[in-house]
Amino acid sequence: MLNWTALTEAQILLFALILLRMLAFMVSSAFFGSPTVNTPVKVLLSVVLSMILFPVVKIGNVDYLAISNEIIGLAVRELIVGLSLGFLTRIFFFVVTMTGDLVSMSVGLSASQLYNPMLGSHGNTIDQFYSTIGTLVFLAIDGHHMLISAIAQSYDLVPVSSLSLNVGPFAEMAAFGQTAMILAIKMCAPVLVTILVVNVAMGILGRAVPQINVLVTSMPVTIMLGMTVVFLCLPLLVMEMNGLVEITASKLFAVMKHL
Repeated sequence: MLNWTALTEAQILLFALILLRMLAFMVSSAFFGSPTVNTPVKVLLSVVLSMILFPVVKIGNVDYLAISNEIIGLAVRELIVGLSLGFLTRIFFFVVTMTGDLVSMSVGLSASQLYNPMLGSHGNTIDQFYSTIGTLVFLAIDGHHMLISAIAQSYDLVPVSSLSLNVGPFAEMAAFGQTAMILAIKMCAPVLVTILVVNVAMGILGRAVPQINVLVTSMPVTIMLGMTVVFLCLPLLVMEMNGLVEITASKLFAVMKHL
């Protein structure tokens, strides 16, 4: 049983490093880093999780003298690791938000703006709708448990006692943006194809019957068919979101193994 009242100076510094990574992760992560979660709650959760993980971190392999001498470098390293892992967890919501933006622009509802509490920015109605569904799916499959498990395992995969940091995975993180764009296009592909067919049909109709004002007529038709396809494809969207969570988790653990 760890005696918290008799910690040595090196143990206090080690706990501070663990807490720094946890704080950086909580601030930048997808679910816990949302602006709707108050800052005192984030800090309290970080402290509680750090206290739980501190006794099980591989203290035996830690060089206490190195911690005391290189505390600044180790602190910066822990912040970088925590922020990087937290950013990777946001990929799921980035893809969902990107999908909502593409759908809203193709349907014609991109002008309506609402505040998106998950990302702390303004988005359109379709974006907000997709973000809500994504949050529900994320919670339904225990995505928040995955986040806590990931940060807990990071202390074994990326020890706090080393100053070395492999920068190779950061390039992979940047390249994963291309994969995120492809996933977003796949998720909104039914709507994009439908709107393309509608626009082609309205163009042919406008050429065949010049008396019809295509610009006025096409807008309600596009919105009606686009929203119909959105609701019809909701089961497929949920399936894609489940696969997206798995891809995000695999990418997160792959980056941790190579940091």
